[in-house]
Amino acid sequence: GFFTVGITNAVRAGEPNVDLGMDASRTGTINIIVVTNARLPASAMVGAVQVITESKTGVLLDHRVPSYTGRSHATGTGTDAVVMACGDGPLLRYSGTHTKFGELIGQLVQRGVMEGLLHSMDWMRSRTIETDTSR
Repeated sequence: GFFTVGITNAVRAGEPNVDLGMDASRTGTINIIVVTNARLPASAMVGAVQVITESKTGVLLDHRVPSYTGRSHATGTGTDAVVMACGDGPLLRYSGTHTKFGELIGQLVQRGVMEGLLHSMDWMRSRTIETDTSR
């Protein structure tokens, strides 16, 4: 898997849409690409994307990442993207959380998002320190 984890525009699904006034090229986002050699029909790819999204959201909720509104805990960012790429290997008809494949996807995403979140939080802290010391 491949991950980018930025949380500067973290949001909870369903919150009011507010213009953050941020430059889109500088906005933090969570991008996840999962690659497998398994052959997945469209329905299994959708199931995999669901597991990826649930896993990402679980990490954000576990770590109480705040929404940009400050009113709730974030479930993602306003610019997240998920890609599930598959090959022509063994056919997997299902990929949900009650399958071994779903379990492995969940573990991969939890680990990747957690590592990225720690780096992102360190970066945000360092930016705050730089801003505070430059005054």
